[in-house]
Amino acid sequence: MGNRAIGMGLAVTMLAACGGSSGKKGGSTTVAGIDDSDALNVPRVDPKLCDTQGKTVQTFDLNHDNKPDVWKLFATSNEGGTTVEILTCKQVDLDHDGKKDYVQTYSRTGEMIAEEFDFTFEGSMDAREHYDKKTGKIYLIERDSDHDKQPDVWEKYDDSGRLETVRRDRNADGKPDLWEQYKGGELLAILYDDDFDNKVDRKDEIKSVAPPKAATPTEGDEGETPIEPPADDK
Repeated sequence: MGNRAIGMGLAVTMLAACGGSSGKKGGSTTVAGIDDSDALNVPRVDPKLCDTQGKTVQTFDLNHDNKPDVWKLFATSNEGGTTVEILTCKQVDLDHDGKKDYVQTYSRTGEMIAEEFDFTFEGSMDAREHYDKKTGKIYLIERDSDHDKQPDVWEKYDDSGRLETVRRDRNADGKPDLWEQYKGGELLAILYDDDFDNKVDRKDEIKSVAPPKAATPTEGDEGETPIEPPADDK
């Protein structure tokens, strides 16, 4: 959960920096796959991070070094006879090294549906947060904890934003082999696939710890009253 907090903090910083008001607009280009702004070694929009086909790209130079560090991609739509541009993707180079560190993806109707973060600034994304376009809440976070450019941790959240399940890939084969089950944000159980055959081999149930009871004349200093372990949520 620490990385999620870091991610949200970075997002706030990046969003404040990427509005364009404090930067210098570099221009717009309509692209077919990628734009042509790489002339003279100028960084360009990355087609691997979002769909660039047929999009209009607006660039912004926030640190005034004559190279873009924010790229906004727009799709053209006709609404009631009026041509409008809808933001579909935003790519940001926060540390101005030519590599994208932060990406926002939007639906065709303008809702943000995903954010990606490069926490280590090494050139590949470490986390991708997925949003429900109707509620705007996070329902899934994918993490690349070993930096091999593929997710190995999947966090699922319920409608109230509390952690529901965590799946982990411990042997880097692209498949989960450890499952954490939560209820109301509280860890209930951990399931293990120790031989990596996609079957659960063992299960650890997490028992709740009851607070000490106040002593009474009849109970004296007797111990705590145990609480039964909660049932699985699946």
